[in-house]
Amino acid sequence: MKTFPGISLAAAMLLLFAVQKPLPLRAEAPGNTAVETPGHAAGTLIREPETIDDRLVIRAFSDSLSQPSGFPVVVNNTVIFRLHGGIGPLDAEERARKTADMLSALFSSRQPIDSLRIVEGEKVTAIMGPAGIVSAFTDEDAAAEDIPRRVLAGKALERVQYLAEQYRTQTSGKNILFGVLKSIALLFMLAVFWHYLNKFFTLADGWTQKIRLHHKTESRHKFLQLLSPDHIASGLGWFIRSLELFLKILLLYAMLTTVLSFFPWTEHISTNLLAFVLKPAQTVAGELVTLLPTIITITILVAIVYFIGKLSDTIFRNISKGELKLGGFDVEWAEPTRKIVKITLYVILLFLFVASLPLADDRTTLALAVILCLTLSIGAIPLFQNVFSGIMLNYTGSFRTGDRIKIGEMTGDIIHKGPFVIRLKNLLNEVILVPNTTAFRYRTINYTESVHKFGHLSLELVFHLEENIRTETLRKPVIDAALETDGILLDPKPSLMRTETKNGLFGYILRAHTHEAKNLEQVYSRLLQNVLNMLNEQQYTVR
Repeated sequence: MKTFPGISLAAAMLLLFAVQKPLPLRAEAPGNTAVETPGHAAGTLIREPETIDDRLVIRAFSDSLSQPSGFPVVVNNTVIFRLHGGIGPLDAEERARKTADMLSALFSSRQPIDSLRIVEGEKVTAIMGPAGIVSAFTDEDAAAEDIPRRVLAGKALERVQYLAEQYRTQTSGKNILFGVLKSIALLFMLAVFWHYLNKFFTLADGWTQKIRLHHKTESRHKFLQLLSPDHIASGLGWFIRSLELFLKILLLYAMLTTVLSFFPWTEHISTNLLAFVLKPAQTVAGELVTLLPTIITITILVAIVYFIGKLSDTIFRNISKGELKLGGFDVEWAEPTRKIVKITLYVILLFLFVASLPLADDRTTLALAVILCLTLSIGAIPLFQNVFSGIMLNYTGSFRTGDRIKIGEMTGDIIHKGPFVIRLKNLLNEVILVPNTTAFRYRTINYTESVHKFGHLSLELVFHLEENIRTETLRKPVIDAALETDGILLDPKPSLMRTETKNGLFGYILRAHTHEAKNLEQVYSRLLQNVLNMLNEQQYTVR
């Protein structure tokens, strides 16, 4: 047998090279090719990209971003198809309007729907019925829809046949009669439901009146009474009336939209009415869902502040009535403290409410709020001064309602203490409004408190005589005259002293004591009269 050493050697070398060459790690799909590229490690395969039509990429973006083009053909408030180009002298808009008129006439006619067919022209494809052409499509329309002209006309024909059949079924006498019967039945159901709804709310209103009438407005446990039955009944009555009005309006609106939906001529009105309510409702519901955590937080804060305020009102009112006592806490402090606590709670609630609003993160809103607060603060400086002065006067115990006091040159009885002014009734029965800042700034004498703490007030009567009479000689008759005066106390006993001499006249001071803080002027007048009568009887010359 003849051999070929050269060929055998070459075959052996090729076989060795094939064994040493690394195998690919994964199989390649049929139809794809993989190549080795320079700069990559041996055995690294780079898959060649597939080819794709550019129009598919453009359509993927344009379908999601662009709005429908062309002019719609609308029949019975339904868009059947769109036209994009003109035919002859008609532009696309006029052509769409005329097509809608022809289709509307077709829908209302008795022409059989199956008689519609597609006819093909050189540049247009049309839909023809027994009475003539009802619509046509051009190459421009087909290009805009990216389908052949014949396919576009076929789809339009199917949609026209379906909508025409649906319209004729809805406008048939049987269907109209059925809609009228459904409307009458619905009206009867509404009347029955309305009747029982009125009875329900009448019973609910009677139940709230029972709360008002059959429960005592005064509780034995006043400390625990936060809401009176009158307040509960008023709140429930307002809620029930509002709910009744809302439900009745909702029923009427639902009845109207439902009846209008039974008839094809008014179905679009029903749809618009529903959209008029549902779209804002959806928007409001979405906003409420977004603000739901904030609303819950604000509701909890309002409830907490409300009940803390009610609790503080109950505590301080019981203190002012003497039913609750706290060591070292004056009864007169109860009412101003109650107001301060309530105002503080409202300020905290307002701050937390504003902080929880989304507008709190807006710098412009915050800047406007700061400017407004600064303006109000500067304008309200006198108001705050009166408030702080009233607080200081209350907690320092300067005077109480009913006290006889003297502020500067004004003397009278306190008839009211407010956060801004004090009402003072003077000796002429005139009511004087004294700002709290004035009362706090001027010297104040409290005659009533002096009597309560020290038991009496002192009256000084100064008189001058031409004769130089010894004090021991005058003391007894003058003191006896003073003691004969109504309102002058025996203990401590009146006293007589010498005072300076003026213009050759010899002066004397009589000091007597009384506990009648609100009759000082009358007591002083009677004392002066008695002393003058005694001196005249003794034939002393008084100047």
